[in-house]
Amino acid sequence: MRRWAFRGFIGLAILVACIYGVFRFIHSLSHESTDDAYVAGIIVPVSAEVRGKVVSVYIDDNQSVAVGARLCEIFPEDYLHTLTEKKGTVSRFTAEDRELHASIAARKKALVQAEANLEAVRAEESLASKELKRYERLFKEEAVSATQYDQIESRSKVAHARREAAAAAVAEAEASVEALQARLTTQEFRIKEAEASQSQAQLDLKRTVVVAPITGRIARKNVDPGKYVQPGQPLLSIVKEDTWVIANFKETQIEKMAVGQHVEIEADAYPGVTFKGHVDSLQPGTGGVFSLLPPENATGNFVKVVQRLPVKIVLESPFDPAHPLWPGLSVIPTVDVSRQTGPKLSRK
Repeated sequence: MRRWAFRGFIGLAILVACIYGVFRFIHSLSHESTDDAYVAGIIVPVSAEVRGKVVSVYIDDNQSVAVGARLCEIFPEDYLHTLTEKKGTVSRFTAEDRELHASIAARKKALVQAEANLEAVRAEESLASKELKRYERLFKEEAVSATQYDQIESRSKVAHARREAAAAAVAEAEASVEALQARLTTQEFRIKEAEASQSQAQLDLKRTVVVAPITGRIARKNVDPGKYVQPGQPLLSIVKEDTWVIANFKETQIEKMAVGQHVEIEADAYPGVTFKGHVDSLQPGTGGVFSLLPPENATGNFVKVVQRLPVKIVLESPFDPAHPLWPGLSVIPTVDVSRQTGPKLSRK
């Protein structure tokens, strides 16, 4: 009886193994899977944009933060003093600009007055010139005395001199206005430069408070009160909750894969938990060609090796705080290739 019972157990085990093997074989005809897969996501490094000593840190390791949340603060007094100085410079240049405008307005009025005076002197010169011509004719006819003629000639010369003086005054006033206009143009450039410098100082002051660029969780925190930081120095990283899977399938596995095909994902970190997703796209090139030293098969002895192509799988399961899929976790995706829901990856 024992011998028959043992034989029956062995037969039953063989039968179960055969059924399981047949099931796995049938399943493999319509599914493709790989253990060369991992979770990828958005990791944003946060660096200092100004130099200074860190005076406050508002976050802890692995803490969740919202976009715009204060992360840390750099000593702001130096930048505040610089901003105050730049504001004073802008105010001084603006006052000088107003003074130049007032001077130009006064010089323009003086120019108008000089031009009016020139017109009056020109009229007097014209009258004196006509009178001199008339007296020249009368003097030749001996109708007037030499003394009268000399007086008229002297008056004409005086009118001519006054006209030249008035013209010179007009030219001087015009040159003065042009010089002030040139100074005004230069002053406007100085004001723009000072305003740009003020804006930069204001931006530097704003950058003393480091805020979160995205919503996520803190990772690789390397900032503490009292540390002196430099521009570009990494302070921490923020990991976004939106993740996806990069599965490196063999080139012999992607023939039937198409966009939108259903994918079941198992994570090594959470045994028994299955995540849902779908095929999104295929990287246009194997992982080897994007490496630092890509393979060069045209040299030396050639050994054919099956290449792997990264396939992006988008997660459909909502973010589960109890089972979070953070970047870097190892997963095993299984793609249902029995139905073609979109264009094939190899032809996309």
